[in-house]
Amino acid sequence: MGFVPDYFGSNDYTMGVAPYGRLRLWNSHRYIRLNANDLSVNLLDQRTWQLGPLLSYRMGRNDVDDDVVERMRKIDNSVEAGLTGSWSWIDPRYAQHRFNLSVDFLHDVSSEHEGFVVNTMARYWRPVSRRLVYSLGLGTTFASDNLNSTFFGVNATDSAASRLPGFTAEGGIRDIRVPPAVVWSMSKTLHFAAGLVYGRLLGDAADSPVVDMRGSKNRFVTGEGLVRTW
Repeated sequence: MGFVPDYFGSNDYTMGVAPYGRLRLWNSHRYIRLNANDLSVNLLDQRTWQLGPLLSYRMGRNDVDDDVVERMRKIDNSVEAGLTGSWSWIDPRYAQHRFNLSVDFLHDVSSEHEGFVVNTMARYWRPVSRRLVYSLGLGTTFASDNLNSTFFGVNATDSAASRLPGFTAEGGIRDIRVPPAVVWSMSKTLHFAAGLVYGRLLGDAADSPVVDMRGSKNRFVTGEGLVRTW
């Protein structure tokens, strides 16, 4: 459970619920993982490298709270497919002390924005005690011309309907993200997790009238919940 922006670049927030689950396959390091809108499979049977397919469900921009942005063309939710890969350093003395580098590539397969994104993330986990672990990280996203144009561009029809100035959004580094988190182990099988993702829009995404005049360059996503392990 947590809070997310009403649309990408909005300064209005809505509360939502998202699932998380990970199923290990065949008593190996392979797994299937559902993390909110993302479904991934790790095909490699080893601890340090992970690689496999990735599906993601991207929220669009429809029925939003901002009455000006609401007059613009609707953007339907979309499905994206691609690959995810990561490398991990794991402390041999304590598995919760680790460092991870990951890269995701996703391309629209639903013909909504017909673009792609590349997400990168570096993340460090460190135990404070046997029960408490914290995490710090830094990530960034590259977005294509088509994706940025769909979500941040203002064409002539949009401008006439909303009175926002016309704007052409091109691809580039879309944002940087900082995702601190903590996990408290209440028992061997029950854990409480809480996290925050702070993102700062950059480039044409930040300069878009949808963001600069009606929304915010700063983006927060919060989440907390209980995790059960077996």
